Amino acid sequence: MYPKRYCLYLLLLLLFSCKPGKKHQNSHSFYYWKPRFEMASEEIEQIKRWQTGRIYLHYFDVDWSESLHMAVPRAALNGGYPGNDFYGIDITPVVFITNRTFEMQPEADGPLLAGKMARKIKAMNTQNGPFSPKEIQIDCDWTTSTRKKYFEFLEAFKKQFPGTRLSATIRLYPYRYPEKMGIPPVDKGMLMCYNLGKVSADGTRNSIFDLKELRAYLNGKKYPLPLDLAFPVFGWYAWFRDDQFKSIVHQEEQFVTDTTLLTTSAPHRYRFQRDTVIDNTYFREGDQLRMEYPDSAELKAAIALMTRRIPDYQFIAFYHWHLPTINKYEKVIQETFDRYQ
Repeated sequence: MYPKRYCLYLLLLLLFSCKPGKKHQNSHSFYYWKPRFEMASEEIEQIKRWQTGRIYLHYFDVDWSESLHMAVPRAALNGGYPGNDFYGIDITPVVFITNRTFEMQPEADGPLLAGKMARKIKAMNTQNGPFSPKEIQIDCDWTTSTRKKYFEFLEAFKKQFPGTRLSATIRLYPYRYPEKMGIPPVDKGMLMCYNLGKVSADGTRNSIFDLKELRAYLNGKKYPLPLDLAFPVFGWYAWFRDDQFKSIVHQEEQFVTDTTLLTTSAPHRYRFQRDTVIDNTYFREGDQLRMEYPDSAELKAAIALMTRRIPDYQFIAFYHWHLPTINKYEKVIQETFDRYQ
């Protein structure tokens, strides 16, 4: 006969061991990377049904202009600004900066670039009434040679928005090698769990997403910044001629179902059977396409893996909002949002 005190101890231990895991408030989010922010009514209903907490909205790119010898904005969002009242969803402006910008720009110009970008962001924030984002995100694939310039820019940029969180995208290589690549001086990072291979290499299985490649970047160490997680729900085709990479072809997955035009040469590989022109692009007979859409089963396994590795995430984000691929991966997205809250 066990003492009552011992029985009570066992009961409490059982209750705590059955306690559900951490719940993440507003953990559902998407990247929106289009020239204009606009959604059809069915898309809005889907966004609301998924209880989306945040949209990472691409504002513009920054690239180096050879003719002007300076960094310039490109591909800016052209209207359709959501403002503060987009169904209660947080809007986080995202600016992509090419690594070439920091390769070419003088080190002393970091604060100047930060000021110019801040003025443009603030101007865009007023397009649909006053809008004060809680967070701004900078997206840059920096290298060891540009790390110092990039980090100094981030420090200067953060001063332009006192009281606003600053986040930065973290690719898997900097995540695995923080001692070599440095830790960006921001409040948090978004770990981009995709773009894992070299698209131009003929031997690459899938440059966007490969679970085996993802696992290779995990070393068990805790990254020194709080991290959120981003996963891919997009795809494209890598185009090769005579085993030489030509370019990326942006087409939907069903593009390759025309068996009168394309024949399967290997898993996820397709060969043109005749010369043809598609969307003003000329393809020769014999040209090959490598289909690069994430496998749904591998994607689910990766989400389970990364949420275990980084249990303190707040947001799970999917890149990016495009209705045909959102519909393709709807089951994966729904299961993720149901399971990881």
